Amino acid sequence: MNSAGKMHEAKIEELNSQIMEMKLTLEGMEKERDFYFGKLRDIELLCQDITQEDNPIIQKILAKLYATEDGFAAPEEVEGVPPPEEEY
Repeated sequence: MNSAGKMHEAKIEELNSQIMEMKLTLEGMEKERDFYFGKLRDIELLCQDITQEDNPIIQKILAKLYATEDGFAAPEEVEGVPPPEEEY
């Protein structure tokens, strides 16, 4: 094998190593995302169990949970949940 072939083989090995590292990083990030999503979902369910009309703190918590950033779609409206407040 000539030197160009060995150089390409070394580059391929390096790129495969980077791909494997990125896959492991992605798996870790997905686990973390799922962990925090589960926590937020539990909080959402707890807030929905409480009579929302009587508790402004619960309304504020739900508004924060349903708030979106520019470029993201708002979730479907949930009965009894106030729409997120616009922040300027």
